[in-house]
Amino acid sequence: MAAETETIERVSRTAPGRRVLDATAISELKEALSIIKDHRYTEGYTLTSLPTVAYDLLQEMMVLLPGIDDTSAWWLLLTALDKPVWPADKQVDALLVELGLLGPENTPENGRHRILESELSDRHIPALHRALAGHVSYCDEDHTTSNCELQQFTLSHRIDRQVSAEGTERPTVVDLFCGAGGLSHGFTRGVTGPQFDVALAVDEDEAATDTYRLNHPEIPHQKIQCDDIGNLAENADELEELAPDVDLVVGGPPCQALSVAGYRSRRADDDSYSVIDDPRTELYQHYVSLLETLEPQYIIMENVEGIRSPVGDSDRRVIDDVEAALSELGYTTDHRLIDCSRFGIPQERDRVILFGVRGKTVPEPDELVGEFFGALIPDTDTETTIHQALSNLPRLRRGEGGDVVAGRHRGRASEYVRDNELHNGTQLTYNHQAREHPMEKDRKLFSDVMEPGDTGWDVKYGTEYGHLIEYDVGTEENPKFKDKYRMLHWDEPSPTIVAHLEKDANSFILPDYYEYARPDVTKQDSTRSRGITPREAARLQSFPDSYVFLGPFTSQFRQIGNAVPPVLGDRIASVLGKFISNGSPAAASASDSLAAKSDD
Repeated sequence: MAAETETIERVSRTAPGRRVLDATAISELKEALSIIKDHRYTEGYTLTSLPTVAYDLLQEMMVLLPGIDDTSAWWLLLTALDKPVWPADKQVDALLVELGLLGPENTPENGRHRILESELSDRHIPALHRALAGHVSYCDEDHTTSNCELQQFTLSHRIDRQVSAEGTERPTVVDLFCGAGGLSHGFTRGVTGPQFDVALAVDEDEAATDTYRLNHPEIPHQKIQCDDIGNLAENADELEELAPDVDLVVGGPPCQALSVAGYRSRRADDDSYSVIDDPRTELYQHYVSLLETLEPQYIIMENVEGIRSPVGDSDRRVIDDVEAALSELGYTTDHRLIDCSRFGIPQERDRVILFGVRGKTVPEPDELVGEFFGALIPDTDTETTIHQALSNLPRLRRGEGGDVVAGRHRGRASEYVRDNELHNGTQLTYNHQAREHPMEKDRKLFSDVMEPGDTGWDVKYGTEYGHLIEYDVGTEENPKFKDKYRMLHWDEPSPTIVAHLEKDANSFILPDYYEYARPDVTKQDSTRSRGITPREAARLQSFPDSYVFLGPFTSQFRQIGNAVPPVLGDRIASVLGKFISNGSPAAASASDSLAAKSDD
């Protein structure tokens, strides 16, 4: 016995970072070791056979250990042995009620909810078990307060936000083809312009509408609908009931059929493919039909550059069809091709913005439309780089990260991040998972071959590693997919963030930060040369870090690539705020105000 005591004392003294055990602690440890050694489920001191033991029996064994009660035993199973059990803690059940996973009437008196434990185990999400259990164990604040990271996930927070919004007199907006809510976020956050109330948001992508709901707690659940826009157009009475007295309708019909990349991809797979026959080309008809029912005073449509290009081999332009249909409804419209980088958004993203006003609501609609674009487009050529956009995000290697990453990079947030309040509201980093890039040829390209600015074309015809480019890049006279592989520049804006990122990120390869952005030979690591993460794509799209994207990894990229940058939405809202005053036309005074402030 004395020898065992000496051994424990020696180990406690030599173990790094450990305190020396006192006599009481040594006595309790010896007792615990004795129980483990003599227990029928162990072989001496080894615990290798424990994984096959029923959880209830493991809990009973742990209760025999000194200082371990029933609650602690379940916590040990969860945290130490990584078992998918639900810990016995009333705070956990209270949090489950807040998250809507558990009804108050079903909370067990003993604190252990076996039904929920079974359901969550079936869903294979033990990480959620540990995250929630760990939260209630260390969080000193009530999880409904603004200091709690989980606040945005709770029902009470959503109810509070919705109650506080009641009775406010703000202009109202309907967001069609809303996606994950980038445009709506710009209209509701009120950083540079007024806040709008969302009367209705619609999209057929379930993951996107889930994301929208989570990040817009102020909007009641029934006002965010996952539905085909055509179904909504067929139910005019229901639509009028959901969104009466709408000031503004925004949105852009899905643009894949009109984008250069989308057209090129479909032609490669099907020589008979026609943009005109693609049903997505005519989604704008549903958009127009909804406008006829809602009768908003103003409309905003956002779309790709292809909407104003000839379709296929014809002279037809979709933008002409749209404006003709809107004219029949009494709208005066115009459109501009804008470069999002001029708004400080760190990517080269050209988009068509169409603006329209119902002619009978203002005295000189043509002048008002002109004033809108004069005030919208900045006079300066602002350029924000990838380096500025991704400042203070954790620097990941291939395969690192996850849906939730603790902490930030120690560097100071850039002016772009601070001015747009992208880093506010959270100390965590969401949706920051780096691809592993398992193919050896890709790792070779990213680590040893490509330099910032290089594409697959450059590798094919400018290096000895052309054999690693296994697809046809074409010829100089007829190039094909030359940028399917592309390494980015830290000191330049990003190319257009696209939904194709869900497939791969080979055209958005971020070179090692410590080799190219902030050179430091002691920290350089070529495994940091990898495709961008969803969070990095979201930063480049100007989404705040607290904006959490739900759904599978691939869906997160699709949602981000399809979104309208919130900063652009905020800019549009700030201009429209000069037109709208509590839902009423600002008339001539708005036009005068805009003329005086066209360089906002």
